[in-house]
Amino acid sequence: MAVAACGVVLLTACSPMQAGAAAIVGDQRISTADVEDSVREVQKALQAVPQAQQQLPRPVPQSVLLQLVETNRYAQLAAREKVKVTDGEIDAFIANQSGGNPRQIEQALLVQGVPPSQSRDYVRAFLTGQKLIVELGGGTDDASLQRGQQALVQKIQQVPVTFNPRYGQWDQQQGTFLATERFGKAPQQAPQQAPPGQGMPEQGGPQQGGPEGQLPQDG
Repeated sequence: MAVAACGVVLLTACSPMQAGAAAIVGDQRISTADVEDSVREVQKALQAVPQAQQQLPRPVPQSVLLQLVETNRYAQLAAREKVKVTDGEIDAFIANQSGGNPRQIEQALLVQGVPPSQSRDYVRAFLTGQKLIVELGGGTDDASLQRGQQALVQKIQQVPVTFNPRYGQWDQQQGTFLATERFGKAPQQAPQQAPPGQGMPEQGGPQQGGPEGQLPQDG
């Protein structure tokens, strides 16, 4: 998924929220412990798919944090806008994308930093974004979808994100973390995936308007 770059700031060294927090999303906190647990799960899963490691567009901790942020951000937006995605819709999407093999979806999302155990949450965020685009745009024709994407950008900005600077320096213009040696050299940028509404979202977030601008959701 990708989060809108606007509304993303960094926790300062003296911030009272910094202790134990990897990010603040709206009124909710993502703890460093949650990030570390997810990082361990992703790293373990990557051992079984060595080629996936080279497809990650940034170090694992940053990729994981961004996806946790995006999933949380869209969950909050869904609650605000009263958008519901059913388990049946998630099952249907996974079946359509993977030919009935959920592991294919898990591996596809793994290269975006999504832990296998959280793949359904990510798909829920993605489908939330798709529903909002149609609802906000007033239709499914190209013009309506474009209006919906623009409106979604504005909506997602209403759920601000604050990052702990230990995970890197956030670039507002590019909507991503700047390169850092803290987590080692970032792998080569992975090729972009299908645009919103045509399969799974590209690295960064659930729908266009996520921290990186393209979707379901490092915002």
